[in-house]
Order: sequence, then C-alpha cells, then structure tokens
Amino acid sequence: MHDQDWDDDSEYRSAVRRTRITMAIALIVTLSVVGVVAVAVFGISLFVDLAEALSR
Repeated sequence: MHDQDWDDDSEYRSAVRRTRITMAIALIVTLSVVGVVAVAVFGISLFVDLAEALSR
C-alpha cells in the first residue's frame, strides 16, 4: 500500500466527504437491520405469549 499524493486540498476534502457519506449509509443500514430484527423478535415473543394466553 502506498500513500496518496494529494494534488490539493479539494481532492482530499472530496475523499473525506465520500468516506463520511459511505459511513453514514452503512450506519443507517446497520441500524435499520438491527431495528427490523428487534421488531421481529418482539413480535414473535408477543405472538407466542398471546397464543399461550388464548389456549388456556
């Protein structure tokens, strides 16, 4: 791996901006997946509890 030879600050800022956008998208996707899994687990748990209550 070699160091990037930046011609000027605008190329560096552009690369940093792209990195931040990529990180933001990755964070949003990760939080969305975690949220969907949490809702699914909660929904299954609630359904099982409801089924047990109604079967009595």
